[in-house]
Amino acid sequence: METTIEYAVHTGDRRTAMELAGAALRTAGHRVEAAPGTIVAESGSRVLTVLLGALVHPTREYRRYELVVSTAGGRSTLTLRHADHGPAVIGGTIGAARRHEHWRRVTGLVEGTLRSAGLLVARTDR
Repeated sequence: METTIEYAVHTGDRRTAMELAGAALRTAGHRVEAAPGTIVAESGSRVLTVLLGALVHPTREYRRYELVVSTAGGRSTLTLRHADHGPAVIGGTIGAARRHEHWRRVTGLVEGTLRSAGLLVARTDR
């Protein structure tokens, strides 16, 4: 499973791209904390996910993502990655499948938001 997606945007658009990506993560139900050049997005309950694993309702499963912007030349790259969940938070096979599906939805939402704003230059899965 991919764990990192890079979205290339023009350097002049990096701030707008970060704001739009943060808004997209909020609409997906995440609590978003922004610092200069970084966004941390979390959803669900870490405690419930550790205690109940795959038995916790999918909307309450703990998820954490980091979005970091870096600049080189005339392009900026927004790197979205899973933050360290740890094996106790993944929830076994069922939890891993749910996590993968949520990852696909979140990355698609961020990409769609950047693309519809005309900011996305390229996307790279790692």
